Amino acid sequence: MTLPDLATARLSLRPRTLEDLDFCVAMDLDPQVHRYIFERPPELVAQRNAVKARMTSGAPTIGGYWMVAALEAPPKPLGWCALFPLEQTGQMELAYRYLPAAWGRGIATEAGRAVLAHGFGALRLDPIVAVTHPENEGSKRVLQKLGFRYQGMATHYNRRVASFRLYCASFAAKAAEASAAAQ
Repeated sequence: MTLPDLATARLSLRPRTLEDLDFCVAMDLDPQVHRYIFERPPELVAQRNAVKARMTSGAPTIGGYWMVAALEAPPKPLGWCALFPLEQTGQMELAYRYLPAAWGRGIATEAGRAVLAHGFGALRLDPIVAVTHPENEGSKRVLQKLGFRYQGMATHYNRRVASFRLYCASFAAKAAEASAAAQ
């Protein structure tokens, strides 16, 4: 499967490659980034091996990982945004991870909107789900801005998480609302 490049007003999104390994591992090791993701701080070698294995596995067969960068010369990587099957359910999950410098600037929402448009459009996915640590208020705000609706608590990735769902019709309505507000 070949992933398309995606773009927004401020961001470029391109398929993730092994050249992004060092950036992704360094981001995962940042204590602010990993505090809601890992039960304990990741160990460098183990995390590097895990991320490399994920990158070279050919998975996911539907969806994919996009590196997100600011539209500057040269592009400055900010994190990644992805669509992949949620463990145990197979439903397609929107996931993302960003450097703290990108937080609170609308980057996750903007990139998420582009990836969701691709998922609902080209991939014809419906619904798309998302999960987050129940205390991660920033991530919950991003999901709500994108139109996701809270579904309650669930167990995924061996932990209790806040579960969200978004249908294509709701996403389209939210996009139309945002477009009308911008005019």
